[in-house]
Amino acid sequence: MSFPKTKVKKGLAGLMWMQIKPLNYIDEFKKEFSDTSLNILLNPKDQRYAALLKIDKGTIDVEAVKNDKETLKSLKPDGIFEAPMEIFLGVFGEGLSTGTLMKKWITRKIKLRGLTKMMALGKVFELLG
Repeated sequence: MSFPKTKVKKGLAGLMWMQIKPLNYIDEFKKEFSDTSLNILLNPKDQRYAALLKIDKGTIDVEAVKNDKETLKSLKPDGIFEAPMEIFLGVFGEGLSTGTLMKKWITRKIKLRGLTKMMALGKVFELLG
């Protein structure tokens, strides 16, 4: 008996995939994001791999990308969230409230680009909660 080969998701992408994988089976997520096509880069600056969160017409996936300048320049994400891994895990542990993100952004502990697109990430985690 052979099993189909699956691509291993490394680093943050593996952690994220374990959390968001069930969204592909939730009708509310499919309905909310049925016409959305969005790529968000989640970049823990002190890790070897970043995570590229892909939302495409009601489905969600995470891809592990090498965390080096050349690879990150070649990507054209709609939103970017950069922080050290410790802050990254803390923010996701506390929840992605706008106040938490703004406080960390103002104190320059995190970098955010494409802030309006990042709001979709908040909706994703709201559906999980």
